[in-house]
Amino acid sequence: MEKIKKIITKIEPFLLPIYIVLNILYVLIGSYYYEIKSLSYYKFSKGFINLLFPNIIILIYLIISKIKKNKKVNFNLIDLFLLLIIIFSFISVLLAKKVDVALYGMPGRYEGLYQICYYFSLFMLTTFIDKKYKKILSYTILIVTCIETIYAYFQVMNIFDVVRYYRNNKVWATGFTTNPNFYATISLLGLSTSIGLLFEEKKHILKIMLSCLIVLLMTGLLISNTMSCVVGLLVVIIYTFIYIIVKKKYLYFSFIILLIIPTIYIASINKTTLLKDFIKTTNETKEIVSGNIDGEYGTKRIFIWTKTLEIVPKNIIHGVGIDNFYYAFGDKPISKGRWFFDKAHNEYLQVLITEGIFSLISYLSFFGIIVIRGIKESFKDNKIYLILPVIGYLAQAFFNISVIEVAPYFYIILGLCVTRNLGGKANEESKRHNTST
Repeated sequence: MEKIKKIITKIEPFLLPIYIVLNILYVLIGSYYYEIKSLSYYKFSKGFINLLFPNIIILIYLIISKIKKNKKVNFNLIDLFLLLIIIFSFISVLLAKKVDVALYGMPGRYEGLYQICYYFSLFMLTTFIDKKYKKILSYTILIVTCIETIYAYFQVMNIFDVVRYYRNNKVWATGFTTNPNFYATISLLGLSTSIGLLFEEKKHILKIMLSCLIVLLMTGLLISNTMSCVVGLLVVIIYTFIYIIVKKKYLYFSFIILLIIPTIYIASINKTTLLKDFIKTTNETKEIVSGNIDGEYGTKRIFIWTKTLEIVPKNIIHGVGIDNFYYAFGDKPISKGRWFFDKAHNEYLQVLITEGIFSLISYLSFFGIIVIRGIKESFKDNKIYLILPVIGYLAQAFFNISVIEVAPYFYIILGLCVTRNLGGKANEESKRHNTST
């Protein structure tokens, strides 16, 4: 019996990281099977609900086991705001225009209360990961993003018989998703992580490998033709420049070359419109600043945001219900031409209109605390690879939507930014033996 306990004690630290990896694989494989039409989007989303319950059980077990081992689980402001988000989400569901939609999500999106709770369960589980396994999970997500990028490259370059989506007779780069915007977010998460890991790793072979991955993922981002993720990347680059200057690691300015090389190549073979889109967006921004607002700006986003803000005062407290944006405008959904919109194309505005002002404040506080602490940790421990994908995602979220093929990756990365310190004698002993933490 004593031997069994010792074996369990030895393997226990590995089990949680392995379980998180299995969740990552579910999202990747599920997305692929949906891509090839072997799995419906509804069944794919139901898998999240099925995984939610074991996630909760494991989370309860972790908390109880830590307490039994005389380790204090330090709950903090992050947990408080997460609890508030869940409470306001439940209120939003109870008062939703369509309760079934609020629970399971809008058909075609399926991002209701259950899926959101799944994201948060992943976040919480990841906060219990030991520091030494965080990099493994980062590399796992990096590998996933590379797989999606290679698939997207095959799509655009007409290599192999892969699933392709077309618009205006041009093939979309979508990876295992159904839209370039969603795929681009995945590429941005991987690109930001690889840039951060390039600063972190000491071995030359790993630096060479990461340099190649940066070129690959930058190529993937370019062929997506998604301006929202370019904005996210610009924020990542600005933060990285500040980090280099503060830490006086001036040689790392050379990482920008790894972004320029694929940009020149992809532009030269006419496989990206981002350079033209960037100029167009700059001009539109100047017009908006001058007071000349056109609903067509931002690929109709200005139109969607304007119409959404008009009805916010009527739904300011509890919103219209999670994923109920389609029903927020009365008898008819918001539309322009032949297009109907079921998302606000701004994650923060989406929360405001569907869950209310208190939920939005809780989300912003939740993200804000994690980002502030993550920035401090990145300068203190040189763990910049943890915070870069978070700030990149949060920046692009101003212009994009949350979807079930992408959000789980983000919440795992978000959880990696949180170090859940354990109190008690065991922790004090650990601190004495490991002064680097």
